[in-house]
Amino acid sequence: MVDEDTFILQKPLSELIAEQLRQRIWDREVEFGERLLEVELAETFEVSRSTLREALKILEQEGLVISKARKGTYVAQFSNKDLEEIIEFRKLIEAHAFTDALPYLKADQFEDLKGIITQMKSEVTNKNWNQLFDLDMQFHSYIVNLSGNSRIIKIYDSIQVQIRAYLVHLDQYYSSPQAFYDEHKELLDALLTKDVQIVKERVRDHIAYVGENLLGVKQ
Repeated sequence: MVDEDTFILQKPLSELIAEQLRQRIWDREVEFGERLLEVELAETFEVSRSTLREALKILEQEGLVISKARKGTYVAQFSNKDLEEIIEFRKLIEAHAFTDALPYLKADQFEDLKGIITQMKSEVTNKNWNQLFDLDMQFHSYIVNLSGNSRIIKIYDSIQVQIRAYLVHLDQYYSSPQAFYDEHKELLDALLTKDVQIVKERVRDHIAYVGENLLGVKQ
């Protein structure tokens, strides 16, 4: 008989491979627009090509890779229009979710958010952009998940991979990791006021400010 306390549900192998490929893209070990060769990847991960295809299908559903007929599978390239749409989506969804979350932000929740900001500060010294981007996603997702709106949470979750992909470009824009940290510290300070208008404006400004400069970098 299996001990329920020690039984661990394992993720399907295809999901594990998808996670590793996703991280490689975010770490720029695989570039945007690069072709993904099934044979090489199957050998690298020591899995069957069918398992590898299942992993690629997961990434395709997330919008991170695209399959071209008779040409193969490629890492998606985000155009300015794609980035504009992601920025607009974030402004609409997050401004609403952040203000909805305010009644649920108590002392414990603020401690959790301060903990994320503290981790960000430590990564400033290390100049670890990937970790900073992961913490950015953790910070924003934490608040969205407190909004109490299951549909907003589900929609936001479905596009998180694309949001994280667009963050990969941001180190080209920010003058330093410190500036990236400062942006999020100001966002936390706005949340601490619990003022709906201040929070709404700060969220929109934060996303628009980054987005506009990012689009400037890409042009």
